[in-house]
Amino acid sequence: MNTQSSQQSLTLQSLLPQPRCYAQRANFLPIEDLQNLAQTIITSPYLAQSQLSANFQGSRGFSVIFTRSGIARVQDHFPSFASYLQKALKSACNAFYLNPLLLTEGIGVEPHLDCSICSYDMVMTNPRLVSVLYVQVPEDMTGGELVLQAGKRFVGSIVPQTNTLVYFLGNLLHSVNPVKCSQPRISLICEQYNLSEERLQNIPEFEIKSGANKYREIAHD
Repeated sequence: MNTQSSQQSLTLQSLLPQPRCYAQRANFLPIEDLQNLAQTIITSPYLAQSQLSANFQGSRGFSVIFTRSGIARVQDHFPSFASYLQKALKSACNAFYLNPLLLTEGIGVEPHLDCSICSYDMVMTNPRLVSVLYVQVPEDMTGGELVLQAGKRFVGSIVPQTNTLVYFLGNLLHSVNPVKCSQPRISLICEQYNLSEERLQNIPEFEIKSGANKYREIAHD
């Protein structure tokens, strides 16, 4: 293929419809539920420097790991999460890695693929999908866009809006542009997995991971 034909082919590919890799739902929760969720996260004793990978440097949060059989226990421990869990979790998934995440002035998230659950059995596995609920987006915020890529191909850039839920495929490379804001940006991220019964045995029914010294690696089995 000559150079001109190659360029025409690339141009044609860019014009073709791309597979649908993400979706958005506005007004996801009742306002009272959203406010209670924000209050629970920002006042939580588990909230501390993020224990996720180096891609999350400078962010704050904690993690809640659970299986489908542990959903009731999560709701008992975090009552304000109940509405979110009932609406956001997909029935095809059976293991979940939930991360409240706070970003403050100048902080973003570097490009990465989610695979947090693999820390339990050391088998690299991407989620079936990832859900992100924007719990609090300051009115004066600029930046903070969620950038999605499939390999080297740009998929989309999503501007965060309060009370909007975004679903995207778990095999997408993604990042968050640094934020500029006077108040923390709060999101609730859930990696949703579909594991074999054998692998599911390695996942705790309910566990909290926190960088706060008092609550580090809290197991509830």
